Amino acid sequence: MRPVQRPRRSRRVLLSAAAGAAAVTVAVLAPQQAGALATAAVPVAVVDYDSHDATEYAARWVNPYGPLDGVVPQVDPSGAVTLSDVPFKPGTDFSVFDHLKYIGISTQTFTVPKVGTVTFEVDIAASTPGATPGHVVEGVYGPPGAWSLADPDARPYTATVLEGQQAGVVLNMIDFCTGQLFDWFVAGGSAFPLIERLPTSVTGNTSNPGCPGATEVGLDKAYTQIIKNIPLEPGQTHHVAISFSRSAGQSNVAYALDGQVVATVTNVGIPLDQQGNRYAWTGTYPSLGKGEKLADQINSLSIGHGLFSLLDAFPFQYGCSPPTTSPGAGACSPDSAAYSVSLSPAERSFGQGAEGVFSGFRVTTTGR
Repeated sequence: MRPVQRPRRSRRVLLSAAAGAAAVTVAVLAPQQAGALATAAVPVAVVDYDSHDATEYAARWVNPYGPLDGVVPQVDPSGAVTLSDVPFKPGTDFSVFDHLKYIGISTQTFTVPKVGTVTFEVDIAASTPGATPGHVVEGVYGPPGAWSLADPDARPYTATVLEGQQAGVVLNMIDFCTGQLFDWFVAGGSAFPLIERLPTSVTGNTSNPGCPGATEVGLDKAYTQIIKNIPLEPGQTHHVAISFSRSAGQSNVAYALDGQVVATVTNVGIPLDQQGNRYAWTGTYPSLGKGEKLADQINSLSIGHGLFSLLDAFPFQYGCSPPTTSPGAGACSPDSAAYSVSLSPAERSFGQGAEGVFSGFRVTTTGR
């Protein structure tokens, strides 16, 4: 099933909107610095990151987590790339591997200015057959594989999940050295912005030679939170953008949909529920720690794109080991054991799937 696309809008209009939002953000974060920049030409760098054949795509994107669901990107000479996985393959009840149906990470990284903004943007046409509002998943609390043990004392887990959690076409903004991510999840009839920080057990940041000085991220600093759910008109192409801005000691991320900023978060690195009553958010998912401000630590960002699901509960079996017997269960470290949720393959993949067409990848850097 190929999503219906509407005619593409002017890239110049889209860039102007993003640049305007970036300028406002810099001014809010640091009025003195912004004023100084206003008196001189503010550097603006624009990189178009589309691919026009399979060879160019392979040079621009890598799959560090493997082929996963066996998705093979289809690259059009126009620059559009189609990812299709309908239906999803049986889900994996271990760590975040069920989440990743396909993910491509840019081979190029983009430097974050000391004062300024980096914006990632792309057009997405999404179709998510089998994903429906109000779907309920059922499992048990316990380590990976616990669903198979038929333990009568196991505490049951149920959750009503958003359409985009069941199947999403996703744009990611990623800093692998801190584990900080900003995501757009687009489904057939809705979309949501997500903010999260992955722990070291997932990113391996402290052992990455490209991340000198990286510090351990545990559950006191990791979090995953869905900011808001936004209804969409099905069968349309939607323009999504993520802008990360910073000045001295301060940071901000803004999420735009079809040219309108729909969500902003300041104090990046501090979970939403740890910032008082500043944010009205979905409540998915509560954090387990206070986090930390990351403005001075996020120095470069990568683009990601792919197909995802997000059906289980934070902290997503972080600190757990896979099942050691079949049937059987793994084990979890004490700090995450109480929160681990186990879902059967049938609960993780119940016939839903996703197809996405990405076109017009663009990166705009404003500032110094």
